[in-house]
Amino acid sequence: MEHFLLSDTEKEELKQFIGAEAELPDMLNARERRVWVQEKLLAEYPGVLVSFTLNIPGPVKVLPYIPEAFALALKEILQALSDSGIPVLKRSLILDRTGPEAFLCVDADALDVKRLLVPLEDASKLGRLYDIDIIGRDGKKIARSDIGKPGRTCLLCGRPARECSRSRTHSVAELTSAIEKIFKENFAG
Repeated sequence: MEHFLLSDTEKEELKQFIGAEAELPDMLNARERRVWVQEKLLAEYPGVLVSFTLNIPGPVKVLPYIPEAFALALKEILQALSDSGIPVLKRSLILDRTGPEAFLCVDADALDVKRLLVPLEDASKLGRLYDIDIIGRDGKKIARSDIGKPGRTCLLCGRPARECSRSRTHSVAELTSAIEKIFKENFAG
């Protein structure tokens, strides 16, 4: 498993993007690239795809402590898979101003992988920032509701996150402040 963790070189590569703004075209291109990578990996590897990013609102997707948070989350994901005997067939990373992304092809049932990894998103304040998508062999994303779990809640008010996001209930500054506080609680010396 060790060779799948984020290397010091990769962490340094990611740090170069701290504070860099991602424009709307950058984000749209990143979304298209993510879909392309997902489709390519699913076509090449007979398994399920774990697609991981961090939920960071606003134009700056790489805040201070993002490299540490991303590395820790990736380690937790890989440890959970390893502890459950789920082999990782392929690892792919994208480190960019639009935020880090990890793709893991695994040999397991999609619903089982979702059941295994959803608790990481719910276990802590830091985990609330994890966006772990599971894509089945058929290319369809497994929803939390598919395993009997409720939707995610807002980081600030506890209402359904989709509602707050859609209606822009909270400012980017409020959300970023809350995220930076979580990072400092977890990583500041």
